[in-house]
Amino acid sequence: MAKKKTRYTKAELKKFEANILKKIAEVNESIEGVRSTTKPTNSVFIQDRSEDFNEGTEAHEVEKNFLLMSRESDYLVNLQKALQRIKDGTYGICEVSGELISEERLMEVPNATKSVVNKERKKLNLI
Repeated sequence: MAKKKTRYTKAELKKFEANILKKIAEVNESIEGVRSTTKPTNSVFIQDRSEDFNEGTEAHEVEKNFLLMSRESDYLVNLQKALQRIKDGTYGICEVSGELISEERLMEVPNATKSVVNKERKKLNLI
C-alpha cells in the first residue's frame, strides 16, 4: 500500500511560490492602479463648488477605492504569509486536518490554510 503524501516536494513548492509571486505582482499593480486614480479625500472639499459634479458620487467612489485598496492590502499580507509557510515547510497543509490541501485549490487560492471541506465546516461552525 502506498504511503499517503504529507508534504509537497521542493519542485511543487517552487511552482506554488512562482504562482504566489505572480499574484503579489498583480495585487501590487491593482493597488497602484487604484491609488493613481483616487483623488485625495479632501479634494471633494477643495474643488470649486460651481463645477458640475456630484459630490456624493465622488465621495462614494473615493470610499469604494479605499476599501478596495484595504482588501487588496490584506490579500497581499496573506500571500506574504503563504510565502513564509513555504519557507517553514508548512505550506499546503490544512491547519484543521493536517492533510494536504489539493494542488488545484492552492493554485486558485494560494493563501489557503484549510481544505475546501474544512473551510466549509468552519463556515457552518462545525469545527
